[in-house]
Amino acid sequence: MVAPEILRAATEAGVDQIVMGTRGIGALGSVLIGSVAQRVVHLAAVPVLLVK
Repeated sequence: MVAPEILRAATEAGVDQIVMGTRGIGALGSVLIGSVAQRVVHLAAVPVLLVK
């Protein structure tokens, strides 16, 4: 899984914030964020900035 690896790397690096790009897929793409980004947002111990 990608999200746990992102969170592990962020923890090991001692980051203050995670910045991720997102892209929507399908008709509701502009409303929904990807599953990896969503999981990182919910599980991260630091702020997460999502960039479209």
